[in-house]
Amino acid sequence: MKPRELCEKAWKEIAGNFTDFKIISKGQTLKKTSKNKDLTYEIHFQANRNNYECSVEFIPHIAIYSKGMKKANINNGFVFGGEMGSLLGRTPFKWWQLSGASYKYTVEEISGLIRDHIIPIFDDFEDTETNVEKIMNDKPAIHNLLYYIYYFGGKDKAEKYFNKILKEDKLKNKYISFYNKLKEMPKEEISQVCNEFNGARLIQFAYLNGLRIEK
Repeated sequence: MKPRELCEKAWKEIAGNFTDFKIISKGQTLKKTSKNKDLTYEIHFQANRNNYECSVEFIPHIAIYSKGMKKANINNGFVFGGEMGSLLGRTPFKWWQLSGASYKYTVEEISGLIRDHIIPIFDDFEDTETNVEKIMNDKPAIHNLLYYIYYFGGKDKAEKYFNKILKEDKLKNKYISFYNKLKEMPKEEISQVCNEFNGARLIQFAYLNGLRIEK
């Protein structure tokens, strides 16, 4: 069986365990819409471009998108996600093997991880008010979730979460320095400097939306 065919076989088998998800591209992508019709939960499997007969690997990615956030031009609608290894606190960018005897184990392991860890994350987002409070109390703070809290929880909660990010991040001083730099610039120029470093776009968003830094 060709590497791509083996991947598709595994993806379909994994997808078969989650019948409430829509199966797209021969099982490569699974999608489900939230009860309020705003959020889209997505599981996507990426095949290794270097796959060959004796080594067939793939990596699962998770994503949550909001129609409302996208319409409001906030973070392109992206709420939360990443590759599964990092999200679960395991080996970052771990590739799962399908070749040979690994096939059965990998299909079972990925199915179990999705069932026990990813689906509960999706379920948390079904109750927005409770989830916002949970996120604000969780550690560590996650950059992308600031946009979600701002849109769904309001400015005051977003400001608290913004300061939580600053407090926990090792780049705190760099972020504050950049924030203060933005104060001295005309607003029309701010968008031109938002990609200076990782995290700069978040600081730009906070400044433009009036999220203040606690003293």
